[in-house]
Amino acid sequence: MTGLYIHIPFCKKKCLYCDFISFEYDEQKANAYIDALLKEAGKYKDEKISTVYIGGGTPSVVTPKQFETLAEGLNKNFDLSGISEFTVELNPESTTKEKLDIMFDNKVTRLSFGLQSANDAELKSLGRLHNYNDFVTAYNQAREAGFNNISVDLMYGTENQTIESWQNTLDTVLKLNSEHISLYPLTIEKNTPFHKQNKQTDPDLQGLMYNCACDKLQHGGFEHYEISNWAKDGKISKHNTLYWKNMEYIGLGASASSYYKRNRFKNVLNADIYIKNAQCGANCILETEYIDDTLYNTESIMLGLRLSEGVDLSLFNHKKRTLYKYLKQDLLVVKDGKVCLTEKGFWVSNTIISDFM
Repeated sequence: MTGLYIHIPFCKKKCLYCDFISFEYDEQKANAYIDALLKEAGKYKDEKISTVYIGGGTPSVVTPKQFETLAEGLNKNFDLSGISEFTVELNPESTTKEKLDIMFDNKVTRLSFGLQSANDAELKSLGRLHNYNDFVTAYNQAREAGFNNISVDLMYGTENQTIESWQNTLDTVLKLNSEHISLYPLTIEKNTPFHKQNKQTDPDLQGLMYNCACDKLQHGGFEHYEISNWAKDGKISKHNTLYWKNMEYIGLGASASSYYKRNRFKNVLNADIYIKNAQCGANCILETEYIDDTLYNTESIMLGLRLSEGVDLSLFNHKKRTLYKYLKQDLLVVKDGKVCLTEKGFWVSNTIISDFM
């Protein structure tokens, strides 16, 4: 079966580190955008979908009515009878009880909150619009609405963050008993305010923070199933696991990417152009690439190594020299016919994975 990703490119305000495609929320434009999304969805009429993920941007900025329109349209265009997971990304400042109730009523099963830090000063330095109490309020409302699968995003290596404040954030979040936690190092991307301000990160400090998190989360009952992701009670992100296992997915919306019938393609980046093209039935695709067997195998290695379960050893037949190099360094290990990153290898995974390209 196939995953479905929907990109909502609207935010109240763009964070200082963000380089994703996003625009300031406008209700009229959002209405037109959702109409365009559903027009594009019509290209895949009755496609059987296994997981749904609505990301952004900030999907929680849309109104309850807009979300309901989107959910109803997805049900009309796709076969959602067999979905195992329906995730929506939320920011605390735009989450309300009414929106959560609408999501729950429309079969959303999983929420992903962008918290980033439990320290209000650190949140402000990132340009976030919420404080920690705002998050706790939204989180508790989600529990009251009936959600029993909640993920929390955290960011480490931010300006003025210390090992001590990072440990405090981890300890504070662990007390919430969420089912899933994602951790990301701050990266300074081009065309962001942080890049223009010449902000710098400390890779050594980020490495210490990562190792600290691995230890705390393991002792907190979380399984480290992917480089940046930890889950309790088997509640991994099923949708994201489709990506890491190199399985098919359809992406709807401006800048959304798809991997469908051995073709990878990406939509136009500009929301206005996307709306115009989708509403009149014109092509929304910016670029496309056919994935042949060689590229498929290479990408299966690159993506699959992110998972703790690893990749089938048979895929490394033409990469044996590189494989042996990292086995000798104790950065990779072979278990039950699969090649896996060691805990030591997780932190330098980008170097290892790029070496297999």
